[in-house]
Amino acid sequence: MILFRYFLLSALIVFLCSANQISDSQQNWVKHYTKQKKMVPATEALINDAPEPDLSEGFVSLYNGKDLSGWTPRGGHCRFEPSGESIIGTCIPSSPSTYLSTDRIDYSDFIFTVEFNWEVDGNTGVMFRASHRKGKSGREIVYGPQCEMEGFEKDRGWSGGIYGQDAGGWRYPLWLDAHREARKALKKGQWNRVTIQAIGKNVKTWVNGVPTAHWIDTEYGKGFFGLQVHSGKQGKIHFRNIKVKEIETGYKELFDGGDFSKWTTLEGHPVTLWKYKDGIVERPALKPGDKRPGPIITKANYDEFDLKFDWNISVGGNSGVKYRTQGHLGLEYQVLDDGVHKDSNHSAGIYALVPANDDKPYNPGGQWNSGRIIVKGDHVEHYINGVKVAEVEIGSDDWTERFEKSKYKKHEGFGTWTGPIYLQDHSDPVSFRNFRIREL
Repeated sequence: MILFRYFLLSALIVFLCSANQISDSQQNWVKHYTKQKKMVPATEALINDAPEPDLSEGFVSLYNGKDLSGWTPRGGHCRFEPSGESIIGTCIPSSPSTYLSTDRIDYSDFIFTVEFNWEVDGNTGVMFRASHRKGKSGREIVYGPQCEMEGFEKDRGWSGGIYGQDAGGWRYPLWLDAHREARKALKKGQWNRVTIQAIGKNVKTWVNGVPTAHWIDTEYGKGFFGLQVHSGKQGKIHFRNIKVKEIETGYKELFDGGDFSKWTTLEGHPVTLWKYKDGIVERPALKPGDKRPGPIITKANYDEFDLKFDWNISVGGNSGVKYRTQGHLGLEYQVLDDGVHKDSNHSAGIYALVPANDDKPYNPGGQWNSGRIIVKGDHVEHYINGVKVAEVEIGSDDWTERFEKSKYKKHEGFGTWTGPIYLQDHSDPVSFRNFRIREL
């Protein structure tokens, strides 16, 4: 038995050492990348042997099938255009690499997946946990980790590897013996799927369900997603089924039953006139003679919490998310169509108390925005699309000055109450999704 265990251990050691050897077919790339100091050494590379995550439930589509709302091209002027089920990215020969980037910039732990099809071969990839800055020439630079999808021109098979875009070059190439199947995963002339899972520092990727990279991310905790069209002479790429599932611990979905079982009307009656379908909660548009739905509130009360939600206000519309409420009164995250509604530029502000920053990343009426409210003790913060745009310390001199000038000044204790979350009916259609809370 001891001898058998010895041989078994020896075989395992030989296997592991072999797996972390650079393949003979990849040796020509070793010298090419010797100066890229952030690349994981071959002997230290972790091997992804996990099955691809289930992609069937809990995902949110990042493309609405109509336009590019929620996305912004960054870094160059290659062209992106919606085309039915897909987004088409086209290389412009004079352009630097261009990244169609999510307006939301705080994706941290997630499973992301997208399908590619090269109409004209070219280099592409998915930026994740990415950021942007201005370069010395004033040009916008997108930087951070990228899941490489390099097309077929180089014929080396590194699609699914991790590249540090404007951040030191290759981090996790697919050149080991353990990556032989990964290098064959990409299929020419058909749709290919890439999946990225990032949980804490652990990042894993799959191409067409085949495990590819396992990289330890010690630099980038959060950021945006970006679909790349690489600089060059040609390239035309279709992207479809672009979706993400965020992995969050401690949050409770307030509509997790697909209904209003955790909600009631302000009068304590069951919710009947708001609508819920396909994960979207809606205060619908009304026809002449229809009864107004009125506000709805959670059955539970909340004091200190982190509340995340997506919101979509109608064109020219007004609504809000109130908290620490008593009846209709409470602090309010304003939901507004800036630039169209008369209360211009107030969305995401602390209503009637602290306006949001003028340069906030805002999507207009009819498009989705991501909101967040953090309340801890006397400190309140509002976010839109991952950016903090308003905050206040209740009881501070700043608060006192603002409060005494507000319509709330007669209400003792305003801002400190424990109460339900309140979704406002301000006569305009509004939708919410991914409505989740973590008590602090």
